[in-house]
Amino acid sequence: MQKSVIKIQKTNEWLEFISRLGLVSIEDARNVFLSGDYSQISDLDQKALYAAGRGKTLSLEGNLIGSKLTLDEAQSFAETSNAERGFPVKDEVLAYVNYERGVFFEKFGEYHSGLSLYRSAKRLAESITLHSVLDYQMSAHLLQVGTGSNTEEARYWIKFFREHKMQIMHLIAIRRLAQYYRIKKDYPQAKDLLASGRDYAEKFDYPFMVEQIRNSWGYLLFRMGEVKEARKIFLELMEGVQSRYLLATVLENQTLTYYGEGEYDAAVQYLGQAIDHSQKYDILSQIPDECLFMGDMQRDKLQHPEVATHYYEIGYRVAIKMAEHGFQLKGDRLEVVQRFNERSKVGYSIPDSFGSGANPFAFALGQSWKAINDIFQFHLIQKHLESGDVISELPGKLDLKTSTYYAIKRRLSQHGFDFESIPAKYPLKLRSDEISALNAYVTGLTDLTWNQANTQFEKEIIEYLFKQVGYQKTNLAEELDISYPTVLQKTKSLKRA
Repeated sequence: MQKSVIKIQKTNEWLEFISRLGLVSIEDARNVFLSGDYSQISDLDQKALYAAGRGKTLSLEGNLIGSKLTLDEAQSFAETSNAERGFPVKDEVLAYVNYERGVFFEKFGEYHSGLSLYRSAKRLAESITLHSVLDYQMSAHLLQVGTGSNTEEARYWIKFFREHKMQIMHLIAIRRLAQYYRIKKDYPQAKDLLASGRDYAEKFDYPFMVEQIRNSWGYLLFRMGEVKEARKIFLELMEGVQSRYLLATVLENQTLTYYGEGEYDAAVQYLGQAIDHSQKYDILSQIPDECLFMGDMQRDKLQHPEVATHYYEIGYRVAIKMAEHGFQLKGDRLEVVQRFNERSKVGYSIPDSFGSGANPFAFALGQSWKAINDIFQFHLIQKHLESGDVISELPGKLDLKTSTYYAIKRRLSQHGFDFESIPAKYPLKLRSDEISALNAYVTGLTDLTWNQANTQFEKEIIEYLFKQVGYQKTNLAEELDISYPTVLQKTKSLKRA
């Protein structure tokens, strides 16, 4: 954590700093709020605001439960400070924390809770700035639900924020009104607003807001039928988008461009990347919806009920986890739970093929044995990392020495496998359906130790490849770039050996 942040003593400076930082640069917000420890801050108001900043950043990253718990902690600090000062009627810090909690709940569909928190914050707020932001949020909410507000009022707020140099709120108001027009299919109005917002965000160099608006622009083009242009925007965003939450949304939007044209293999590719990414970074807000969509697509469009059940189960587990933390079981979360509960009550397995001819081992065709092992081991480690396990406990779960585990990761990194990139990068070109099939296969091995998983994989893939070369050992040796004695050893247990 940057020590200079701790030295900020004035509450108004904290409010300005925290309310803007994540929306200006998510990378800076991560560095300030996710890498530090606010237990060292003695002043309760500053501690509350720092916790609010951390909760806001986690929310921008889509870490639903982490954000809620941290914002709850911020509220506890603020309420304790308020009590120690004799319960003053006006309290800017507690008002701000309630505001951020309101934004959080509204963002994730808990509209009643959000509006209630805005009203509580309004009673506590002192500054004209915070009052105006709260008035805007309540007005925007009423416009969205169709009661008590109109587009003229929304445009008043856009003008108000511009005139008062509240640049971030100006951009938020533009994007939200554009969304309203897009839903109403008033596309010209939506385009004009987003174009002005993009220019404004670029002028003031707010990269996070530029990316948000570009994503909205791409989605608007998709809804207008300009699919190729929309895909181009989404592809460009995938290359360097800051926000992990936004990347999940971009991948979902790209999925829709292919799904709408019946290109289901491509849709599966992008949606599979979105699900893997959301699992890896705990973007729980997106997983139930993504898994419901993937399950329905696998079941209804690709006729893979077993694969559909696999994804329904992932979505079910996340939806139940969210419910345990106070999020209502409704909408996509409720639907994915129902889909899983209505599944056939028999065991299921991942079929040999996904879409058009993809087999869990198809990626290995034309690859050396060394490359095959690298690809499998990378996916096995990646799947464990995505599962939410505590990283320090992974070596023990895999029954590996810690030094051995990190040596394997280091070797794979040296071979060009990048665990940190978004999405993960490979030194080899693999088809999307091959990656999806391999990922599904590897999921079934995550309860095994490292040696057990590798042994099972070797037996099954050698059997598959042996069949592909007509059960000819010399051909298999040549195909895998290994010696003939090694082939004899690897095929001795197979039926056709």
